[in-house]
Amino acid sequence: MRAAYVKAPYQFEIREFDRREITEDEVLVKVKACGICGSDLSTAATEAVDWQPFGHEIAGIVEKKGEHVDKVKIGEKVVLESGTFCRTCSLCRNGRVDLCNKGPNFWLTGPMGFADYIIVPKQTLVPFEGISFEEASLVEPLGVALDLVYTADIKINNDVLVIGLGPIGLMALRLARAMGARKIYAAELSVAKRRIALCKEFGADEVILTDKVDIRECTYLRKGLDRVLITAPPRLIPPALEITNTGGIVAFIGIEYGPDAEISFNANDFHFKKLELRASFASPALYFPTCIELIQSGVIEAKALISHTFKLDEIEQAMKRLRDERATTVKSVMVKA
Repeated sequence: MRAAYVKAPYQFEIREFDRREITEDEVLVKVKACGICGSDLSTAATEAVDWQPFGHEIAGIVEKKGEHVDKVKIGEKVVLESGTFCRTCSLCRNGRVDLCNKGPNFWLTGPMGFADYIIVPKQTLVPFEGISFEEASLVEPLGVALDLVYTADIKINNDVLVIGLGPIGLMALRLARAMGARKIYAAELSVAKRRIALCKEFGADEVILTDKVDIRECTYLRKGLDRVLITAPPRLIPPALEITNTGGIVAFIGIEYGPDAEISFNANDFHFKKLELRASFASPALYFPTCIELIQSGVIEAKALISHTFKLDEIEQAMKRLRDERATTVKSVMVKA
């Protein structure tokens, strides 16, 4: 079998090796589709000690299963949860499975999503029907977007700003519309032409080009926002807090390293406006059945988000295209016959 490995800065290898045997609690999945996540780009750009496998937005077919696996069948179509909860710790037993990351996973234990096959714990499998493998590969990032809008607690008639129009931001925007937002503003760099066009199709009322206009200088219907969803670097949090209405919520998902990970804001303003800053971190992965239904029903138009497809041996070109061609790219998915 073949599998892709990455090492910063943007070095890639396709390796061939024999598959190991699965254990009684594992499943061999034939990979049919795997999406490139922003975290994959970060992995490729950040100095790494050694080569590592990557790809976690996976859809495929059950090829073989261990003797203790009874929830899926050979030949069944599945998506893979990128992380699971353990089910037995105090957090899990107290109903806070969302806070437990001790469950079985497939991270860095061997080939991951950019491969011919992947061996995974049985707990990670979620069967699906009615959508293509390419569409199913968006279930994992859709779970991230859904966690973000749940974290933001969007109410009917809220005015919402979504900062960052990558696939997660675009899906969060569409979900905000479905959840009853009144006015939706979208903020992105002007170079991202395809993403800007798509955000209008997904329900954005106004677009703010952040390299041309400061979000703090814009005119909002209620003079500010009730909810701000940030899928961008943390430096966007302080200005977002400035334009959030009294009692509003800023929900954030984003990662930065080094000095840029540090931010500051006026604590008195934060206090007197009764603001809330909430972190969204969709690990363990949750809500997969809901996400499958959202794609099946057309609430999320997964096909519209997929701007490019590629084959496994084209992984280097695909990764560099996402890095360099922001004007024309949205979501890139590896597909296999």
